[in-house]
Amino acid sequence: MIKEGELVAIMGSSGSGKSTLLNVLGLLDDFDEGSYLLNGQDMKGLSEKAAARFRSELLGFVFQSFNLISYKSALENVALPLYYQGVPRKERQARAMAFLSKVGLADWAKHLPNQMSGGQNQRVAIARALVASPDVILADEPTGALDSVTSDEVMGLLKEINEEGITIVVVTHENEIAKQCDRIIRLKDGRIERSND
Repeated sequence: MIKEGELVAIMGSSGSGKSTLLNVLGLLDDFDEGSYLLNGQDMKGLSEKAAARFRSELLGFVFQSFNLISYKSALENVALPLYYQGVPRKERQARAMAFLSKVGLADWAKHLPNQMSGGQNQRVAIARALVASPDVILADEPTGALDSVTSDEVMGLLKEINEEGITIVVVTHENEIAKQCDRIIRLKDGRIERSND
């Protein structure tokens, strides 16, 4: 069980089920057995429409490959989730700018992803994950494509966000990253091998 406000690492060897678990938590894949409660509600057998609504309202995603749209500026990338929520353009831009400032990239708002470093792109991705005020951030290898100094900066940012009360689940294969989390859940062959509560 992952409690509200926790910063949890999920670890395991390749093929252990880390990405599958993250996809289930992110309501991208359904699950065959067991139960999944998100915000006290059972997620079993959701329609795609209901899953999309929960994703939009409760979840933010951060990926190893950033998943930014190459022809959109940092500001436009961050504002995208608000566009899908139907937030008016002026408010979208103001909120996106506020979150770019939060991650230290206000001066880079008009830059495209290929004009920024990997660390900057990941901070844009984190701002995008935060802009819709999710309860939970799911981060899949968020430091996997970054050098160690930049990895520490990104983890520092995730820890700051976590201290504001947002639950964060980080899938990682890096011990140094996992050690910075409150708790580590280790997977083996699709099952929880151990969790250091």
